[in-house]
Amino acid sequence: MARFSKSVRLPYTPEQCFDLVSDIRRYPDFIKWITAMRVSEEAVLGDGASSCLGEAVIGFKGFTERFSTRVTKTPSAGHVIASLVKGPFRRLRAEWKITPQERGTDVRLDIDYDFKNPFIGMLAAANHDLAVTKILDAFLEEGRRRYAAPSTPVTDT
Repeated sequence: MARFSKSVRLPYTPEQCFDLVSDIRRYPDFIKWITAMRVSEEAVLGDGASSCLGEAVIGFKGFTERFSTRVTKTPSAGHVIASLVKGPFRRLRAEWKITPQERGTDVRLDIDYDFKNPFIGMLAAANHDLAVTKILDAFLEEGRRRYAAPSTPVTDT
């Protein structure tokens, strides 16, 4: 069982940050270990919110795994939440929180997960700080590519 959080202040608008985080179809374009993503069951929930099923293939050093999450996107609240549908986890919930600031936007990622396989769980726990940092760095680089903004975060929080 692991829980962790990390946030970074990015030099983009809240709308730009929300677009980066909620555009799961494009994750394989900029998060190197997500090798494929299929999006289905898209639905409008009201008040601008929506949901979909995201089916990801993860590949890392010869290890490949598939999992599915229900992704709920709420632009008015600045939240994107992915909850486990099926895969190698007993539990998985990832929540992105996008908060406007005076200079830039804070993007926070909270993850709560537990792998079914204890060995994989130990490997993941030993590397989760590095993995989250790499994920946030990938979003920063993708934001820079999309929005031509500075290449470094405003602050790390």
